[in-house]
Amino acid sequence: MKATFSTILLSSLGSTVLWLLLVPGFAAQTGSDGLVGLLGMERQVLGVVGALLIGYWADRGLIHRKFAFLQWLQLALAAVFLLMTVLDAAGPDFVLVWTALRFALVGACSVLAYRLLADASGSSAQGAVLQMVTSPQGAMVFASVICASVPVWTSHSLTVALVFDVVASMAVLVLLAPRLERPAPGAGGYELGWDDIAGRLAGAVKSYWLPQLWPWNLLQIGFLVSLAGMMVYASVLAEGQDLVPSGIAFSSAWFFYGLAFWLTAPLLRRPAAAQRWAFVFAAVLTVCGAVSAVAGRSAYGVHMALYIVLTFVNAYWIHFTNARILEPAPKDRLGQIRASMIFYLGVVFGVGEQAVGLLLELSRGMLFLDLLHIAGGIALAGALLVIRNRFSHTAPVPTG
Repeated sequence: MKATFSTILLSSLGSTVLWLLLVPGFAAQTGSDGLVGLLGMERQVLGVVGALLIGYWADRGLIHRKFAFLQWLQLALAAVFLLMTVLDAAGPDFVLVWTALRFALVGACSVLAYRLLADASGSSAQGAVLQMVTSPQGAMVFASVICASVPVWTSHSLTVALVFDVVASMAVLVLLAPRLERPAPGAGGYELGWDDIAGRLAGAVKSYWLPQLWPWNLLQIGFLVSLAGMMVYASVLAEGQDLVPSGIAFSSAWFFYGLAFWLTAPLLRRPAAAQRWAFVFAAVLTVCGAVSAVAGRSAYGVHMALYIVLTFVNAYWIHFTNARILEPAPKDRLGQIRASMIFYLGVVFGVGEQAVGLLLELSRGMLFLDLLHIAGGIALAGALLVIRNRFSHTAPVPTG
């Protein structure tokens, strides 16, 4: 269990360090909040595509071998980007295309990582919590510290990030080598189902709406809408504030995003307490929106504090709804259901990054975002009350 946990965390750390140093460089290169939002949307949406393509594959065994294969592909992509950077040929168009390919692989790896952790922990719900802790989001807590220190001693931040990604991928492959399964002759397991790729994708997307997952799947959609745009929000704050050096402000913000996943995970150990905490974080979301609206857009100190609080709201609700959805999920479709969850998270958050990026370019855009947080918190608390009253017979979720 510890070996699986560490291997997946290291894999996520490589791509996360790269992402945190790529965004500020891309923002400086293009000078456009809209393009930064597009980069964030592309990362989310292409990650979703990768997850959907792998969902069916992940339910057919040989998970360690498949995970290693994707690591080889990520290693090759990092090496190509490193070469283009050294040659000073990595323009905005190249970055957009590369990001699409790289984070499609990250999305695919996340589904395989969930299957590995669910099998190792013996619990679908606990596997979901552990997967978010070791995911690129959870790895932020370590990656942000690395990224904040890199600009202090070198101006070639992106080159360092690419080297780190290469080394991390190589280390993951070494750690995976002793655990690679030996496929039985003629047993298969590698088939992606390309003969009916449209059917596989549609099946993964529709897996989210299985009757066993109701009503938590619908509640998760509402939560995702209410907290979309966090990456662009952090980027705008990093560029506008003067309390922290701008070169490290963006990566520093993501320290709290990753820390939130680690600190909120233990709050799900007891099912009854987990639901109470969900009410608390829904109320906090509403309060954050109200405080932001009163403070105004230029109060960067207030917004930085609110961003930290919102990362905890976001992390807890991801843990809470993931565990509630996956506990009753059919075991033979876990990969496809996890892929469908990534699909809806990626689409809502991805489109949200672009929408919030364009919204914050308007003079009153921050106020609209505040109203979304207020309405979202009220809607989530109300939905929890309805679920508690109508579905009180639902079995508790042992998330561990």
